[in-house]
Amino acid sequence: MKRIKTYLVYLAALILVVVTNLTLRLQVTGEEKIKRLKEQGKKLIFVFWHGKMLVPIYHFRRRGYYGLASRSRDGEYISRVLKKLGWNVVRGSTSRGSVRALLKLVKLLRQGEDVAITPDGPRGPRHETKLGTVYLAKKSSNSVIIPVGVAFNNKKVINSWDCFNLPYPFTRGSLCLGDPIEVSSEADGAELEAKREEVDDSLQAAFREAEELLN
Repeated sequence: MKRIKTYLVYLAALILVVVTNLTLRLQVTGEEKIKRLKEQGKKLIFVFWHGKMLVPIYHFRRRGYYGLASRSRDGEYISRVLKKLGWNVVRGSTSRGSVRALLKLVKLLRQGEDVAITPDGPRGPRHETKLGTVYLAKKSSNSVIIPVGVAFNNKKVINSWDCFNLPYPFTRGSLCLGDPIEVSSEADGAELEAKREEVDDSLQAAFREAEELLN
């Protein structure tokens, strides 16, 4: 019964992601930044808030990117959806005690792969980047953090810790890729904290830009 329940929840989540995105009238800006950065040999760390993940995980599908999913039950559902959409998946989080997952991502970035994480996941605090995100950029040379902002004209905000955004069918949406953030391999504790705050600020700026696109 547990396996059946897991499969049914995964299937419902997958259908929700696909149907929502197929009916969404999405405008995207900043894709040229990805192309330019890849031409420069940069490895990319995409970051977007946990409550805004529904559109990015679909938009970036089948690109060979690696996503980070927690080891929780919810993480299992997300992991299955990501794999179905053509993502590679690493299980873990950016929270304390998740060194193994971070080291795996560092290794992947050093090998030339690109990754995506929700820096406030898997349990918050909401819209607060964890230090693991900037630590990842520090330890993986020649990588940059790309903030991803998402906005919708009409949406349902779910009563959850992340205030999950569910756009209504056929509404307009926007996805904005912000400017890259670099973290020095020599950054100390104070510099890492400053970079963590910069990621927070850049994500908020990307969100505001995405909202402006709708207007």
